[in-house]
Amino acid sequence: MVWQVLLWFSVALLAALFLVVILPVRVLCTWQSDPAKRAVVLLRPFGGVFPAVRVYDSARKRAAEPERRASKPKNKRRRPRLRGIAVTDVAELLDRLIHAFQIEELRGDTEFGTGDPAETGQLYGQLTPLVYNTGSRLRLHPNFAETCLRGNALLQFRFSLWGLIWPLVWFGWRVMGPVR
Repeated sequence: MVWQVLLWFSVALLAALFLVVILPVRVLCTWQSDPAKRAVVLLRPFGGVFPAVRVYDSARKRAAEPERRASKPKNKRRRPRLRGIAVTDVAELLDRLIHAFQIEELRGDTEFGTGDPAETGQLYGQLTPLVYNTGSRLRLHPNFAETCLRGNALLQFRFSLWGLIWPLVWFGWRVMGPVR
């Protein structure tokens, strides 16, 4: 009887772990500057079925950290460096990790300026493909007169842990696996 309960508990635990790894996690990021500056990041695990978990809220007050006493510098040992990592492997890892994230919604209305009209224009030119090629409802208004960042924005995307784990396993195999 006890063994059966432990067996079913183990099966249920493995099934829950499998679902956590396979099902996507939805992430909602919001930012606003008026009436008060605030940024919020919410996670919804299991494909968005579960209630949102607040990961970050800039409006929350942080607890004061206790003062740390200065300690003596420790002997720093050198960490072993991995040799033979090709730049192409790192670039392919970054490409695979980026493709693990799917943007579902990007919208906002923002005004930005760097204080220098040339830099503001250059930044606006670099952000234009993001606005017009992604089908987002993001409106950018460059302010060439002052340094500012005002408005609001919402970003909703999803990813699965499997989509992040697999590229890391691939990269580990490429770097530390058998010699090519």
